[in-house]
Amino acid sequence: MLSESFIASTLTSTKIPASASLKDVGICIHELQPAAALRSGFKKSSTSTNGLALTSTHVFAAQAEKAVVHVYSRARGNQEATVPFPERIRSVTVADGGILVLGTEGGRLILWETCTGRQVSSSPSHLQPVTSLVVDSTTNFILSGSPDANVHVWSLPNLLSFSKPSPLGRDRKPPSSPIRTLSNHRTPITAVVVGHSCSRNNIAITTAKDSTAIVWDYHTGRILRTFLLPSTALSIAIDPADRAFFVGYETGNVQIVDFYKNPSIQHPLHDVNLQVTPSQLLADDQWLPPSTDFGAAECLTLSYDGTKLLSGHRNGTILSWDVARNKYGSTVADYTHPVTNIQMLPPAGFPQQSVNDSSTVTVHNVVKPRYDHNMADSLQATTLIPSNYSFNAQLTSLSPQPYVSTSAEKYSSKQVELSEALVHPFFPRFLIDEGLAELSAFDQGRSVNDEAMQGSLLPSISDGDSASSSALASQVQSLEAEIITLKKRLSINETARRNTTDEVIRLRSDVVQWQDYANELQSRQERSQQEKILARARKEERDLKRRQAWFEAEKRGENGDAIVRKMKAEDGSETSDSEARSNDPN
Repeated sequence: MLSESFIASTLTSTKIPASASLKDVGICIHELQPAAALRSGFKKSSTSTNGLALTSTHVFAAQAEKAVVHVYSRARGNQEATVPFPERIRSVTVADGGILVLGTEGGRLILWETCTGRQVSSSPSHLQPVTSLVVDSTTNFILSGSPDANVHVWSLPNLLSFSKPSPLGRDRKPPSSPIRTLSNHRTPITAVVVGHSCSRNNIAITTAKDSTAIVWDYHTGRILRTFLLPSTALSIAIDPADRAFFVGYETGNVQIVDFYKNPSIQHPLHDVNLQVTPSQLLADDQWLPPSTDFGAAECLTLSYDGTKLLSGHRNGTILSWDVARNKYGSTVADYTHPVTNIQMLPPAGFPQQSVNDSSTVTVHNVVKPRYDHNMADSLQATTLIPSNYSFNAQLTSLSPQPYVSTSAEKYSSKQVELSEALVHPFFPRFLIDEGLAELSAFDQGRSVNDEAMQGSLLPSISDGDSASSSALASQVQSLEAEIITLKKRLSINETARRNTTDEVIRLRSDVVQWQDYANELQSRQERSQQEKILARARKEERDLKRRQAWFEAEKRGENGDAIVRKMKAEDGSETSDSEARSNDPN
């Protein structure tokens, strides 16, 4: 039977008495359907907003106002470890492969490989704590938000790479710095979320205390849409098909923002006509809770099919909203403490559960971070992998093999065997037999070649005459000459390969520069279009004033044409003065 559950965490406080069933429980796993019920919980945890991360085997909870992370085992249902860090952790998220990303009080990121114990950190690029973290669906980018009103885009492979380019040159950034900054907000960032697409058209949505929500193309840093919200948004969730997003307000209300509400001949997020002006959301379109006592909507999450929206509120209540009917549905749970995090778990009960789990790596045993300078300091990392670096994980799922023609049937069968070997609980017997057969064939071929070589040389040596000796010497010389020629060819090929690599690097740099130039041209074109629109509006306003002045002059018995000419002369002088001021560099 298909079932769906969610995990929620609370900010515990001694001032609020806990219920008998939830005493000392800070993280709860709750079933949503077919019947709402509390399944299990983890004790001794108090997490702030965005302080909970989840994998298929473990739960990571950053403790509020502390520099520690609690690690819980989902299989055993207990606390597995308490991991300290150099500074307080304000937000956490997890990337595919068991990589835990932590946002610190000092404005930096800490990346912890839970399957190896390796820990790297970024530069303190945020001026204030990192309060929002999210990893995109490709596991290539990290987006971090902070009260400093900036959203940084980081490259996850660059942060984890052992090979760090030296930050030489004027335009080169340190390897642990963000690759892009989204800085159109003017107040603290409250929430960050990314879409579910794996293409370059994926989007990111950010909200801030200035009551705005901005949709970004975080690959380029371009703003796609700006929405003016009726009040301050504290949480955000995006539709599974990226058709809309949901906002939770500090008043406890919830609102849906539909991308396709405005008609457009193309995708509304890429329609230039809709990008020019912000969209004002109406306060009447908000979904109201049954009472005003629930408090702010601290967190949001959507069900697997996108038909139910769950919101965690400050008074400890979790509400369910009917997306189809745009209204409150039911009260799911009441935890007495403020609900700060809520995440929907993958549904259980499908015939192939691996289809619902996007992670390809399962980390059963978490390795605590090792504070080694060669591994912890990303700025001093070298191209060599440390000798004590070991990877302990299980490959759980692989992408399905595509259909191939009969001519590639043998290759396809090899790929299927490899896939089965990677996910096999132990080393497969057919793979051992195949390896032994290949070794046996290799040894037989080498012995045959040795016998042939000896057979070709023995007659010449047994004769003992000078002719055979000279023939053997000439053969050795020819072989040595051939070796020298092959070495020269190898050197030439190596030089060509290096030149090709340098050329590829230069071409990639040129592509990036051209992309930046194209973005700059597009922004200039947009500014020019806006200036044309403003100039047209000013011209229409001047024409309207002239017509009104002409009618008023005619009513008074004066010459309206003279008044119009006078106004044109004054407008011309003002236009010339404004152009002179705009052209003046001082």
